[in-house]
Amino acid sequence: MQAYLAPARVSAAMLKVFPCLAAVALTALPGDIAAQDTPAAPAWDFVEFEVKSWGGTRSSWRILPNGGGSWTVAVAEAGQSPAMPAAQEWHEIEPEVANYAQLEAILGKLPDPAPDHQDCSNFMTDAAYGTLRLTKGATTTEIAWNSGCFDDDYVAFMGVLREADQHMQTLGKSAPVSRIEPAAAN
Repeated sequence: MQAYLAPARVSAAMLKVFPCLAAVALTALPGDIAAQDTPAAPAWDFVEFEVKSWGGTRSSWRILPNGGGSWTVAVAEAGQSPAMPAAQEWHEIEPEVANYAQLEAILGKLPDPAPDHQDCSNFMTDAAYGTLRLTKGATTTEIAWNSGCFDDDYVAFMGVLREADQHMQTLGKSAPVSRIEPAAAN
């Protein structure tokens, strides 16, 4: 025996209600979609990082929330002492929001407050050091770091900075050289 479904019967009253319900549903839909598609505001307006050794910049990078920025690296001549100024090779990173989003996720792992290398009990001199700068509006937070600290909490902190630096270095190395600035004279 086959089941037979009778055609649905729609009353005149239902025909008046359906357009109203459809209008309400469609009106609510764009707001819901917009709420899901709206990305979170960036944590910072500008992020900058530098690595120094013996007073000279060995590498640095900067990035905007649009994912564009630059990476620089010191290019020393053969046999040149690391204490001597070196030319800086600039690589311009094309804007891509994912670049910034990945960096922001990495930096989100930083401890707050950052550990102070001056409180270090297991310290080696003459290691690379530098500064991370996080700018939001008119406020810039500077976090000084020194890779010569081998205390456990500091090693974990440096791991996050190295991960961020590696992310930007990968982006920078894949970008073409835009200019080379000669070494500054002492």
